[in-house]
Amino acid sequence: MSEHKHPEMPSDELLVAFLDGELAGEERRRIGALVESDPEVAARYEFLSRSEMPFYDAFVPLLENAPASDLEAILARLPSPNAAEPRGHNWTRRGLLAAAVASVFVGVAIDRAYLRIKDDHEEADGSEWRSVVAEYLSLYTADTLADLANDPGVQTAQLQLISDRLGLQLPASALTLPDIPLKRAQLLQYDGRPLGQLAFLDPEHGPLALCIVKSSRGAFAPQVEKRYGMNVVYWADAAHGYMLVGRNPVDQLSGLAEKLRTAISA
Repeated sequence: MSEHKHPEMPSDELLVAFLDGELAGEERRRIGALVESDPEVAARYEFLSRSEMPFYDAFVPLLENAPASDLEAILARLPSPNAAEPRGHNWTRRGLLAAAVASVFVGVAIDRAYLRIKDDHEEADGSEWRSVVAEYLSLYTADTLADLANDPGVQTAQLQLISDRLGLQLPASALTLPDIPLKRAQLLQYDGRPLGQLAFLDPEHGPLALCIVKSSRGAFAPQVEKRYGMNVVYWADAAHGYMLVGRNPVDQLSGLAEKLRTAISA
């Protein structure tokens, strides 16, 4: 009985060239037949064809800016495709260059995917929400909050809404900071979860915000970090995560955070 040999898996460069219509003649028919008949080749083709990246559109600017002379020199040193492959590789010169650029592009994409996974792993402690909030608040200026009226009735209603959604008590009388008025309390959303933001206006350092989300990661003591040029003090109790973020010096911000933490936990 003769042994059945599995057809050789085409390279990603070949499949990309096939997707872009850069193959012709026998080579195109050969790859097309493999896609139709071989499950592994079909699966790889499907992966490349349903990628979120439009390959042709993505490779064109890369091809235009590629070191063509270097790639041409490399290709000139390669054996004739027709001699190396009896089935024939009727590639255009542009097709070969596109495939070479494609291999570089795919490598960059893999590197970026790895970095994204790495970032996700590093954010496993739940710190991603702090990054989002700090970036958002970095857009605030004193003028963002200056014209908001300090209406105790309105603020009490705003705090009550946040209290109800987050399941904790936020009495307006306790959430006062020395010479730093509360300007607004609003309910936002992060990753499908309610996020409460209490915005204060420090006359010297500008906007300052206490932000709160529900969290089941467990309690921990206040810690300090810096994000998007903003100083952050963050902590958690059994049910919520907190952060106080602003441009205040770290020592001052830590003191304010401790006052708020004590008031909320009382």
